[in-house]
Amino acid sequence: MVVTGVKMDAVRFIVEGLINSFRIPQTSVHQLTYLAPTKTQVVGMLTNIMGKNERDYYTLLDKLGIGIVPLHINSIFNDAWTFKKWKSSGAGRDILQRERIYMGKFLIYVLTQDSHLLDDVMRSLKYPSRVPSLGMDDEMVIIREPQKITMESREESTVHSVFTLEEGMKFRYQPLATKVSNLFPPRVISVNLNFNNNVTPRKPTKFAQIVEFAGLSCEMSRNKDLYIDEEHQYNIEFL
Repeated sequence: MVVTGVKMDAVRFIVEGLINSFRIPQTSVHQLTYLAPTKTQVVGMLTNIMGKNERDYYTLLDKLGIGIVPLHINSIFNDAWTFKKWKSSGAGRDILQRERIYMGKFLIYVLTQDSHLLDDVMRSLKYPSRVPSLGMDDEMVIIREPQKITMESREESTVHSVFTLEEGMKFRYQPLATKVSNLFPPRVISVNLNFNNNVTPRKPTKFAQIVEFAGLSCEMSRNKDLYIDEEHQYNIEFL
């Protein structure tokens, strides 16, 4: 629970990719994409550019809160991938289709109570130890405008980031600006926010219903505990 009126330091930055795919795990032959990267994918990117390993990744999942504002998506398209299979039919190969996001732009916020960790995140965004990618390993992104800001918690009914949908909640949406093209209306999807890594293979442990969209803000039927970016006038929920 967020305590209203508390001020916290956070890191804000933009990621832009030419082609990215944030695969919805329940899809296989035709792999669909989320409109925005998930918390687990953003933390994976941060773990990578910080030069850390898989064990560090699970620690960061617990310590970091992630807020995501999908600013712009040019388009979504399908491409076809050829892959090897065990069966000999089709010369041992088959084809799957994958949804891809073309020219996506996302505003990312990172929040933690560990000030040293926040400094490490900020340093890595400026001077990454590895090439930043988001989604798949070869889907590189550009990191722009990393900045440390102070955010204050408040109860608000308007939200600009992807947000968790509570039981009985309703919402309506509107464009972020008067002239915005390629709007993607809200849709409710199931997202995993953490893993149990003590078993092999690891298992998702924390599912949430998330409302995602692009180029919009949403007006909710009741207030949520959010953090405010005063510069951009964005209200952010941290996952």
